[in-house]
Amino acid sequence: MRFLLNSCLVAMVVAIPPALTEEDAIRAETPIPAAEATPPVPAPEVPPSRVGRLSLVSGNASRRASGETGWTDAAPNEPVLIGELLRTGPQTRAEIQVGADTIDLSGGTELEIVNLSDLVIQIAASRGRLNLHRRQVREGESVEIDIPRGGVWLLGSGYYDIDAGNGDQPSRVAVFEGTARVVVGDRDASIEAGNMVVLTTSGPAAATIEPATPDAFVEWCRARDHDETGLAAPYYISSYVTGIAELDAAGSWKLASESGAVWVPNEVPADWAPYRYGHWSWMAPWGWTWIDDQPWGFAPFHYGRWAVIDQRWAWVPGSFVAHPLYMPAVVAFLGTPGVGLSFPEGAAVGWFPLAPGEAYWPTYSRDLDYVRSLNLGNIEDADAIRMQADGEPPLEVVNKDFANRQFASVVPRPVFINGRAVAPALLTLPEQRLQDAPVLMGSPQIAPPSAQRVAHVATTTVQTGRKNAPPGRQAVGISRKGGARLIRTAAMSRGHEQPVLIRGAHLHAPSYAGLSRLRQVIVLRAAHSPKGGARKGARR
Repeated sequence: MRFLLNSCLVAMVVAIPPALTEEDAIRAETPIPAAEATPPVPAPEVPPSRVGRLSLVSGNASRRASGETGWTDAAPNEPVLIGELLRTGPQTRAEIQVGADTIDLSGGTELEIVNLSDLVIQIAASRGRLNLHRRQVREGESVEIDIPRGGVWLLGSGYYDIDAGNGDQPSRVAVFEGTARVVVGDRDASIEAGNMVVLTTSGPAAATIEPATPDAFVEWCRARDHDETGLAAPYYISSYVTGIAELDAAGSWKLASESGAVWVPNEVPADWAPYRYGHWSWMAPWGWTWIDDQPWGFAPFHYGRWAVIDQRWAWVPGSFVAHPLYMPAVVAFLGTPGVGLSFPEGAAVGWFPLAPGEAYWPTYSRDLDYVRSLNLGNIEDADAIRMQADGEPPLEVVNKDFANRQFASVVPRPVFINGRAVAPALLTLPEQRLQDAPVLMGSPQIAPPSAQRVAHVATTTVQTGRKNAPPGRQAVGISRKGGARLIRTAAMSRGHEQPVLIRGAHLHAPSYAGLSRLRQVIVLRAAHSPKGGARKGARR
């Protein structure tokens, strides 16, 4: 009679033991696949300083992140990132904002964000049509649109309309205001305002020049346009910041004695607080990113700070910074790393908005200059920010008397990690509980859900470098998604020769796996028959 033997193998890992090095483990005959859905390991590298914003979706639009194979529905206020693909369905229109510039998409358009940095915007449009309004031209800045038949460079501020075309339909590049350059193969041409170039082949260019005539799509784009010279926001915050055009109509600017210029939103619910009406979404390389419900809800949640002034919430952009850096959510979290807070029905996640003078500390980078740049204009002296030897923020940052802690929002953990609406799921915890909870800067260190294969128990004995090593010692390794470098390895004993394949349903690495400063406990549960046969119906 067969029976199932469940063994629980516990590997407590603090660091890679000298007896089992990373190099040794990588040389095992059976490769260890990359772990799925673990928070990014803090690294010296810095993420892009700039993102776009999906400011409008009218109809059906979808997006695909870099390195992914599946498409997901696109929604307003989602960041638009390097390497991302966007597409619109028939009869759909959408809009992307990058700083003061806007990019409108017609129905049936598909594009990729090839580059998006301080001075470069590069988009590859494989099909469909784009209408671009370039409002500002900075020295050294390049805006490039690649289409199947060539490349288009927008050389000045103005209005541009680009139809990618296809095998049967020609490509069209119209300039209503400004100047553009079109390059097809070894030929290039300049397009002045009022003209349109029509490209009919991908070989030796068959190009004709026609008058640029607006149609219904161009008129729709113009109707959505705004006159930046009539806005108050650019007087208080750099127009390099994405999402400021909506602020004037949705609130008012005031001067506060201690905070300087602040923006106060109009017509919000009575229980409204920053980072409460919206949801969380995991977006690499930053991790947990706030997506707000309000049409104006982009700039105030990725730049600046929030404060209660005269019993009303006010967004404080801080002193003027020409090129402020994007942040996924300017908050601090509460609770135990990787766990959060507890309440009678399970685990919860809590957070609160940072106030003026409180430093934002990312978990996705340990570059000190980058951390200082993130806080420019929002703390008194960003150059005074220091970092501990282990890359952690100093105690004066973590143990600060945070002004907005009492306004923390708390939801059940499944609501947080599955991107559900926060406001309907809010929990009420005792105020003292929130005051006593540990503060986690930048991230709760909780990974998004994943059912992907995360680890493999190697069946061959790893060469440990020690003589007379005990037989049957095996290696367990966890590596980050997309890379072969091991995050953790551990030795374990095993009495059978069959390999044990461990999937996400069986092993959940701690959500903070890969953060070397933290202790990790990994529990492996392996089910097998004492005779070595697979149990009938067992999932492999």
